[in-house]
Amino acid sequence: MATGNVGTVIKDLKTRIGGIATALVSRDGLVLYADVPAGVYTETFAIMCATILGAAATANTELNRAPPERIVIEGNDSKTIIVGSGKKALLVAVVDQTADLAKVLAEVVKVADVLKAN
Repeated sequence: MATGNVGTVIKDLKTRIGGIATALVSRDGLVLYADVPAGVYTETFAIMCATILGAAATANTELNRAPPERIVIEGNDSKTIIVGSGKKALLVAVVDQTADLAKVLAEVVKVADVLKAN
């Protein structure tokens, strides 16, 4: 998928879920594409999202469990969803705390699958 197409897909996802931020990042923390509010350091955001998933994978490995398919972080004002998008990327979406998590998760997983297929 061409970079421009990735941007369109990420922006469309953000609109459909009423997102605060959406990003496609490499599993080692590089920004592949991000649609985040002004003033956000996308590099820091990407590195921390990759670190969160990596830490969870390490914790699961120590317990002889499969790595996580997704991480959901719930704060007082937002929810952050991190899902794998192929072997090399992660799709991250941040939504308002009032968003319907099941609907958002379904959309994020669907887009992650589309992006990993290309």
